Amino acid sequence: MKPKVLWIEDGARYELASLCGPVFYKGLCDLALAEDVSTAVDHLESDRWDALIVDIRLPPGVSPHWRRLYRLTGSDKVNAQLGLKLVEWLVRATPEIYPDAPPRWVRPERIGVFTVESWREVGDQLKPLGIEIFQQKLANLPDTILEEIIGKLLATR
Repeated sequence: MKPKVLWIEDGARYELASLCGPVFYKGLCDLALAEDVSTAVDHLESDRWDALIVDIRLPPGVSPHWRRLYRLTGSDKVNAQLGLKLVEWLVRATPEIYPDAPPRWVRPERIGVFTVESWREVGDQLKPLGIEIFQQKLANLPDTILEEIIGKLLATR
């Protein structure tokens, strides 16, 4: 059975051909996409994933809770950083972020961050959460970068 990977990225549909193509072509995992935090939480609560790749800038989706948190933090993806809040909830079970308990199978070593922010901007928040796999989105990244991130995450299983 192939490992299951959830990529939580609001622009994933636009990056399907370039970044997901190598992953699908090599068949190294079953890759699913979530384009907002509400959808991601639905996926996380309904299934077990071998790896999660999270963007820092995510829209809230339909959940009233995530929409309220988004409004309280500025109503834009740059300031809200809901991906960072999602990761904190998953690792620390922080009820101030989300009242339900996160799935018990989630571990920091299963989570990677792929975002436009630099490590300098978000590393101080990610390091205490135990997140070690991080890749900043840059213009010159190879089309195989998603495959490389997945490989690193799956190697830690």
